[in-house]
Amino acid sequence: MANIGLTNIWYSPLTEAADGTALYEGAKRLGKAVSCSTSITNNSAKLYGDDALAESDTSFSSGTITLGVTDDDESVFAELLGHTLTPDGEVIKGATDAPIYVGLGRIVTKMVNGAYKYKVEFLYKVKFSEPSQDNTTKGESIEFATPSVEGIISTLDDEKNTWNKSKTFNTKSDALTYLKNLMAAAGETYRVTYDLMGGSGSVDDETVNAGSSVVLEDGTNITPPSGKKFSGWATSPNATTPNVTSPYTPSGNVTLYAVYVNEA
Repeated sequence: MANIGLTNIWYSPLTEAADGTALYEGAKRLGKAVSCSTSITNNSAKLYGDDALAESDTSFSSGTITLGVTDDDESVFAELLGHTLTPDGEVIKGATDAPIYVGLGRIVTKMVNGAYKYKVEFLYKVKFSEPSQDNTTKGESIEFATPSVEGIISTLDDEKNTWNKSKTFNTKSDALTYLKNLMAAAGETYRVTYDLMGGSGSVDDETVNAGSSVVLEDGTNITPPSGKKFSGWATSPNATTPNVTSPYTPSGNVTLYAVYVNEA
């Protein structure tokens, strides 16, 4: 198993309920990923008794994360760092500006036994600090300089002091859906609309809570076009093979298109 890529850095402003439950506002793109480096500090406490080690604690204490992105989008960084963004695009920075806590996720591309896998790494609570800047004049050749920003990784104030979650998927689209749903706003719902693509019948549109799944119509209530049979659903009207499976978890409002194949 080897890590071979990094994509999709997303964040969402965080507030915590009284019991430490994380409440997010919906996933937002931080920027195109260039690099990500994390450093974790564990507790290191030991208790000796009768001339021997009786207890030890090596649990998570804190961590830092350094992200490199292709562009320091002013609207994104102003929100992360608590600055004021005016309607005409000015960023005003004050000495008392307070960075916000955010949930932060990324997708790591892996190679496992010759197959691509996509691992979601999610941090429940991160606070970024003002980045340093290095600028140089253009010389005889162009060298790209990309911004980086450093954040402190903390735990939620829940019973388990939760700080990280991860899961590996076979497709990037499934990984991205999972990542976005981790940061879905409380009470957010998505609309799933069905297009029968020339078929007839009755398949009702559905509204589902963010992070929830819907069981897709299996073709029972669809009459395909002449000479065709129902094959499944896809997210593109030009698809020739289905690319979603049931139960299906949307990451936003979506239209699913019926896919047909020739009858044998």
